[in-house]
Amino acid sequence: MRKIILTAVLIFSLLLLMGLGLNFSDRFNNFIFANIINPYNPLDIKDSVKTEAKVEQDYWQDPRGLFPIFAYNVPDSTKDLSTSLRIIEQGGINIVINANLSWMPDPYKVKKAFEKLGNTDLRWLVILVNKCNNDFIFGNTDDETNAHIKKYLKDFNNKYVYGWYVWDEPGKNRKSCSPFNLVPNDDNADINRMVKQIRSDSAYNTKLDFVNLYPTYWDGTPDAKAYEKYIDAFISSQQFKPRVLSFDNYPFLKSKFGGFRKDYYLNLSIIRKKALEYNNPFWLMLLSSEHLDYKSPTFEEISMQVYSALAYGAKGIGYYIYSKSWGNNDHKSWILENFVDNDSVADSLHGPLYLPVKRLNEQVQALGKTLLNLESVEVIHSSDYPNNQKDISESILNKERPDLFIKSIINADDLNSDPKVLVGILREKSNNDTTGVYLLVVNKDVDNVVKVNVLLQKESRIYKFNNDFGDKKFFNLSDTLEANILPGSGELFYCE
Repeated sequence: MRKIILTAVLIFSLLLLMGLGLNFSDRFNNFIFANIINPYNPLDIKDSVKTEAKVEQDYWQDPRGLFPIFAYNVPDSTKDLSTSLRIIEQGGINIVINANLSWMPDPYKVKKAFEKLGNTDLRWLVILVNKCNNDFIFGNTDDETNAHIKKYLKDFNNKYVYGWYVWDEPGKNRKSCSPFNLVPNDDNADINRMVKQIRSDSAYNTKLDFVNLYPTYWDGTPDAKAYEKYIDAFISSQQFKPRVLSFDNYPFLKSKFGGFRKDYYLNLSIIRKKALEYNNPFWLMLLSSEHLDYKSPTFEEISMQVYSALAYGAKGIGYYIYSKSWGNNDHKSWILENFVDNDSVADSLHGPLYLPVKRLNEQVQALGKTLLNLESVEVIHSSDYPNNQKDISESILNKERPDLFIKSIINADDLNSDPKVLVGILREKSNNDTTGVYLLVVNKDVDNVVKVNVLLQKESRIYKFNNDFGDKKFFNLSDTLEANILPGSGELFYCE
């Protein structure tokens, strides 16, 4: 009898510990689902799906004709959310990502706030899935999304809705809502099921179904080859071609965690490659908030992320996070403060980064009128700065390449010093003229101004774009492009 009682207590204790682990420990939860319960491998390309005829669509373009600049979240604390949304828009943001039925503010309140706004270009990318992913989805044998999502799509389909945030970071990241919900999942199959629901319905299919992918440094992709396979597996699993290729990458770690990530530009180079291969615009969600291992980025560090992405051909930029919130979840910095609900309050009181990031967004929007119509031809680095960037050797300028538009890159103030720049070489998509190219020169140094000379293979008519207004003016007839670039900033030129 005593053995039976002890055995029962032991079994109960093990079940209790497993339940607590599944419910409260992401690491334990992921281990159990990835290695025991769930056979799904996010790097597997299923031949049956790969050969399925895909439903293609035109290259995604913002229906308003704007360069998409999105903010992940709105202030948690505000007396007038409509005014807060207006101030977010005044900061250069044209899409906000916020609200679902779980851990964010009530989506119906956000909906009312948008309706109160009236005439506005600001739009809303509604978070569709919550962290309990499988509780929103029927089993893999069903091609329909469940009643929660059907109702959600119907309730949030007004003119202010830009689209739906379908999934964040698909992979072996299953988190159960209850300890004993042990149903196996396949993120890519679930995403496909949800997107089919949206794209097959004329009430929803003109809007964006948005999925955000992991960065290179997540533990499911140990190297560049695996990360490329991760992207291929996701795209091949979808009957409807994804409209944008979005990913997040937060490169600025606190010094004790290694400083600037060594695979940041590798990630950009892979995304650039895949965006060109699949004819998808790519969007970057960048670091703008201190949390966990990530430092509080300076304005220059934010700007460097923005201009680097633009040089690689990005067609959308987002901030994680933008507004003050989630202090109880280890977030310690942001661009916009709480209680931003008074139009008479000076912009300078909205937060120390609000005004400089506002001007940065205005520059992106001004240059975006040109950049949206360009495609990336090549990206050149003067060196592997910062922090010995991994696997970008092919991008570091090789002076023995006569076919390259650029001959050399020189620090004009110190000929023996690395100028620490990258140059994005871009060309108009619809222009077969191979002589005219755009050069976006980016200062990767976030502390110092650089005076850089970019020597071209031949004399060209050089035009320089005004970062604030987006217009270009004749600059020089020369074989040398000269620029003084602020820390973390960039300058756009046209050469013909």
